[in-house]
Amino acid sequence: MDWKKAVFFIGALIVIGALINWAGAQGIAEILRDSDIEYFLLAILVYVLTLVAWALRWKVLLKGLGIKAPFRAVFSAIFVGMFFNNISPGAKGLGEFIRVYYLAKRVKSPYGPMTASVMMDRILDLVPIAVMMVAATFHVYRLGETGLTILIIVLDAVLIAFSALVIWLLMSETKAPGAVWWIYRLYHRISTRRAEKRKASFRNIAEVTIPRLQSDFRILSQDKMATAVALFHSFVYWGLTILRYYLVFLAIKYPIAPMDITVVLVVSMVVGMFAIVPGGAGIIEAVNSAVFIALGINPEHAVTGVLLERLISYWGPTVIGSFVTAGYEAEIPEEELPLPAPDEGTLKKKMEEKGESET
Repeated sequence: MDWKKAVFFIGALIVIGALINWAGAQGIAEILRDSDIEYFLLAILVYVLTLVAWALRWKVLLKGLGIKAPFRAVFSAIFVGMFFNNISPGAKGLGEFIRVYYLAKRVKSPYGPMTASVMMDRILDLVPIAVMMVAATFHVYRLGETGLTILIIVLDAVLIAFSALVIWLLMSETKAPGAVWWIYRLYHRISTRRAEKRKASFRNIAEVTIPRLQSDFRILSQDKMATAVALFHSFVYWGLTILRYYLVFLAIKYPIAPMDITVVLVVSMVVGMFAIVPGGAGIIEAVNSAVFIALGINPEHAVTGVLLERLISYWGPTVIGSFVTAGYEAEIPEEELPLPAPDEGTLKKKMEEKGESET
């Protein structure tokens, strides 16, 4: 981990420490001592099932494009993607790119169809998310929380607009290549030498990869059976996510309404997309706790529940993903990376160290 990421994570730990101190460290410690470990372990099991549902959804989409991928490889690719998402800031683009590369190399598949499957995988997520957004908005409105209702509506609009923009850019035959060259020009201003070295890769993306991706995506979207089955797995995924949060609060003997959890998930999704801190560490904990408290949850229990849930869904997968990534035998040459990584220092350093160890 380079110094920039170290600073981010140190800052995240400071925020989490301040959050614990604000809620009352002694009270949180008492809640943990009195907690029910069986429910917490069950929450971990539910999280594993959540990832299984995600892997099954992706596998269905891959099969729709004629890509045969073992479940184990798909499951591993998800962990690799989560690891890079959790150590990189922004809208989690790096992790999606890395899991495409990882699985494409594992099953020897072209990048175009693989990328189309990931794009469809994320788009199908929008259907249950849209249902959750509507439910969350009506829930806070019925509670009479005017300020929170306005916040949810604004976040709904931001998420819808951002998703629509991404889909429009990806599917437009003229805008998508233009977006690639816009990224290239931005990259050129940051690092002229590196940009020149990768100009051919950018041209290949604009002229070959994107047209093929768009074609594969249209083929996949026309496969009604694959879409229906994958959509079912999407609803299972989010249902299990709500259940996991519910079990965490049962573990600390403070049951909460599933609709309260839905509100928190909607807020954290939008915040996580634009958080400058890798994985939203610290920020997500603070925001989720604040929303729970606004919904009437006791501060000590709100903070405790959020920290335990993030231990399961963020810190745990980050550690496991790091081991899965470190165990991957294939080296990622710099010239094969078609897009500039948000933080390529760590990735390049790891690959150079691996190359030295192999020689």
